[in-house]
Amino acid sequence: MALRIYKVIQNVLLIGVLAVVTGLISMIVILDMNPYVVISGSMEPALPVGSVCIVDCQQRSPDEGDIISYKAGDGIVTHRVIEVTESGYVTKGDANDTKDPGVVKEKQIFGTCVASVPKVGYAVMFLRSAVGILTVIMSVICFGFIGRLLESRRE
Repeated sequence: MALRIYKVIQNVLLIGVLAVVTGLISMIVILDMNPYVVISGSMEPALPVGSVCIVDCQQRSPDEGDIISYKAGDGIVTHRVIEVTESGYVTKGDANDTKDPGVVKEKQIFGTCVASVPKVGYAVMFLRSAVGILTVIMSVICFGFIGRLLESRRE
């Protein structure tokens, strides 16, 4: 009985992982969309810290009011376009009092935010950390060990 439950859990986890990986690959390669984790509160409440912002990389000519992700120095900024000028785009974080310095050129823009998923970014940040990677590796090893143990008890 315990082995059957283990096999069901194993299959559900495998299908879940395959679905997530297939979805991410489809989103990035086929749909040309990239996920970005929101790490600051500058866009709250529209994009709370810990959200994953889905950016359509084909939409690089935003309108006023659109939320865009763009290259700024060595980082990526996701802010709202508050004005479109001949020289570029004026942006500002919704929670900020002042507009961003400088004008964003079209060549800096990665794309326009088309959706967001709250709180998922926390899991992504954890899984990218050394502790998160170690946790996944140890979980897989323990899960495999439990399976072997259950199979050996059956025999």
